Amino acid sequence: MSRNVQQEFVNMQSWNLFRERFKSQTTEASYWSDIREFCCFCGKKFEEADSADVQHYYEFMERKIEKGKIAPLTVTKKFRELHSFSQFLSEEENRENSKEDFFYPYLKNMEKERGLAKSVPVEDMDALLKAASEDMMAYTVLTLMYRAGLSSTEVVGINGEEDFVLYGEDAYLLIPGRKEPCYIPEDAWNILTEYMQQREMHASFFYNRSGRRLNIMYISRMMKRYCQKAGIKNYSAEAVRNCCAFNLFAYGASSRQVSEQMGRTQQQIRRYQGVNYKGNLRRQADDLVKIRIEKP
Repeated sequence: MSRNVQQEFVNMQSWNLFRERFKSQTTEASYWSDIREFCCFCGKKFEEADSADVQHYYEFMERKIEKGKIAPLTVTKKFRELHSFSQFLSEEENRENSKEDFFYPYLKNMEKERGLAKSVPVEDMDALLKAASEDMMAYTVLTLMYRAGLSSTEVVGINGEEDFVLYGEDAYLLIPGRKEPCYIPEDAWNILTEYMQQREMHASFFYNRSGRRLNIMYISRMMKRYCQKAGIKNYSAEAVRNCCAFNLFAYGASSRQVSEQMGRTQQQIRRYQGVNYKGNLRRQADDLVKIRIEKP
């Protein structure tokens, strides 16, 4: 691929229109990375790629799955994003010579996620964050589940700011029952600190209108409310939490590191990996994940 293709692998005017739908950097970074990877593979700009290029890319990914270098769910995620962008280009108003979507036929036949942990597609997660952006508490709860892997029980169990500790520049949450503190990524910590500046002083960190501690049913109703507002299907809090494990595995974290972050055993955490996937870690897990959530 020429240097020019690497620098301009998509029509930037179309990309800027496409990226306007995203609230946070989470989805944008994921899409940008996968589109760039595809274009670098086939040596063409995205709009110049044809069915043969998509077929070769699919076969390349299948070989990586067979060798245990990538998870089937990660390939599904890549094709979902490539299909979404291709579909956008095809449907763009007043667009001449619209591009055919060559990704969808492969996406239909890819391995289903049955028997594996449920998660939320990045585009739906972004829509959910956008829907909750005017509710700082809900936005913070979603961020902690999505980026730090906290469960609903762990979220409502936070007593106050004293449960958070700083080691150098890194933030952690002390959770009863866990052997190690839970690492809080920098973007999540930035959102947390903003919430701390706005919250009222009550007996628990998160509270309802009466100032009482939240419960699991509150989180469930919150999920339903903002999923409806976002126009997406109803996802559970667990599905949001599972995204943390999927994201870590997608960027190469090991079972041990994911289990430490999620507070689960390695045997429990393997269900997030997909069939025949082997983690191959060469850097710290928190350095691997390139997604970030911005403040609402």
